[in-house]
Amino acid sequence: MIHLLKSVLKYLFSTALAAGLLYWAFSSSHLSWEDLLKTFQNADYNWVAVSLLFSVIAHYLRAVRWGQLLAVMNYKPGNTRTLSAVLIGYFANFLIPRMGEVTRCGSLQKTASIPFEKSFGTVITERIIDLICLGLALLINIYFELEPLKNYLFPNLHLPGNTLLVTGIASAVFVFGLFYVFRTQISETYNKIIQSSKLGAIIAGWVDGIKSVFLVKNPILFIFYSLGIWICYYLNAYVLLLAFPESANLGLGAAITILVMGSFGMAMPTQGGIGAYHSLVGSTLIYYEIAQSNSAALATFFHGTQMVSILLLGGISFIITLFLPKIDSLEKLQ
Repeated sequence: MIHLLKSVLKYLFSTALAAGLLYWAFSSSHLSWEDLLKTFQNADYNWVAVSLLFSVIAHYLRAVRWGQLLAVMNYKPGNTRTLSAVLIGYFANFLIPRMGEVTRCGSLQKTASIPFEKSFGTVITERIIDLICLGLALLINIYFELEPLKNYLFPNLHLPGNTLLVTGIASAVFVFGLFYVFRTQISETYNKIIQSSKLGAIIAGWVDGIKSVFLVKNPILFIFYSLGIWICYYLNAYVLLLAFPESANLGLGAAITILVMGSFGMAMPTQGGIGAYHSLVGSTLIYYEIAQSNSAALATFFHGTQMVSILLLGGISFIITLFLPKIDSLEKLQ
């Protein structure tokens, strides 16, 4: 009962947060329904179609990369099952925040007999890699857009040259240094936990999944897939800018800023980043001298195209999994 109450309260909180951020984004920009409708009418849907193509390619690359991680543990579910699971996971995120990771692992357990804790470990690995890629995108963004961003966000702050960049790198080195210094204590604590309880066995399964990144058969291809995913995300953001006359000339720098801010928005604990994405991307477009009402409308369009495509593809994938025969993917590889 208490667990159910906590789940309900979390869902209500995320819904209220999404609604509040969405209301703030719309009210602060004085966006009217007429402005929003005009934005949808003025879009060049040829460019929109191209942007969605990049999204689909990114989803496919993510599914194939996930298959590489699973293959390390002798599971080979196939691209159809991994892609369906990825899309169903995205679909679930638009219903309940952070539910996508659980849902996609549950999907593979149902269709490919892969233990939940094993696949969940690989998903944790994916999230770590995505965080690294986002960090790289942020560093690139800072390098090329530092001065204008600093002047816009902190007009009274005066920092020499690459202070933020150096600080970020130094912080990362410090954290990794701590892990290295205390690696023996961490290893001993981990071994005690996995040998002492049922929870330890579950954690061990997660760790097996996480370690899979160091054992992939073709690491160069794995890196290619990882970079390809984020390049497709970037191209998606850039091409969407080309779909509107007011944003077509913003350039490559604006696209990477939108990618970074949009990624932060999607990571917020709201359904599919609703509200958070609109606020962050809308504010970013204002920085690039797009009118307030137009910036909110564009952010809504950008998010809306992704939401519709995910709901459509995720729904189709769910139906497909209903008819997929359950296989023993471990035996299939042997």
